[in-house]
Amino acid sequence: MIIDAHTHLNTDQLFWDYKKYLQNFEKIWWKIVVNAWANNEYNQKWIQIAKESILDFQWLTVKTAIWRHPCDIPHNESDFLPLLDELEKVYQENKNYIVAIWECGIDLHFQDNPPLEVQQNALKSQWELARKLNLPLMIHSRDAFNETMEILKDFSDLKIYFHSRWYWPNELAEAEKTFPNLRLWFTNVIEYPSASNIRESIKNIKTAKILTETDAPFLPPQTMRGQQNEPAYVTYVYEKLCETLNIQQNELEKIVEKNTDILYF
Repeated sequence: MIIDAHTHLNTDQLFWDYKKYLQNFEKIWWKIVVNAWANNEYNQKWIQIAKESILDFQWLTVKTAIWRHPCDIPHNESDFLPLLDELEKVYQENKNYIVAIWECGIDLHFQDNPPLEVQQNALKSQWELARKLNLPLMIHSRDAFNETMEILKDFSDLKIYFHSRWYWPNELAEAEKTFPNLRLWFTNVIEYPSASNIRESIKNIKTAKILTETDAPFLPPQTMRGQQNEPAYVTYVYEKLCETLNIQQNELEKIVEKNTDILYF
């Protein structure tokens, strides 16, 4: 079983022909999770994808997650609070399709992002809701590891999935020490020449923490840099992980399947 634990079929780049991308993924067999990304428009798209996939793709399990990317939360904190009620309402109406709250966190990469304090307060509110709904959290943390950990340390009881960030070994050690239910991403970035720190970190990671994802349409395989990524390309992630960990793919597939079930199901 091949798993893409984090993808974006509801983005403009993929949604227009998302059934084709699911067909491509189905050929390599067989479970996928769809990310809700950022706003109401994308939420409606994932609902459509998840519902239609039940009829159109009998060999696929298509699930999703909900919330807002830190770059897309309101800059005014008072405008954020009503979104929490909206989020819980969406969950209660569609809980059969939802497996996590994401892609939440802190992003300090761009100067026009919401202020740090607003992002941190929004993050704390989302994690409190995750605890209430008994859902795992997918963390987006860019240029903000310490700022994210400052809030996250109070939620060490939750299932935590750090998505698509570049770990230095010391950061990884801190995260592992803090969160007993930690899971870690691996995308095609592990192939990139500039990602030596990630490949070094992999050697120190317990396989019980590993998940595989594409983050499509972003982060394509090294041989396709500059092109559009898609869920089927998660096979490249498996190949590189097997090479780095020196294990067979069937062994890695069992590990990833077990970790995905523990996190999401």
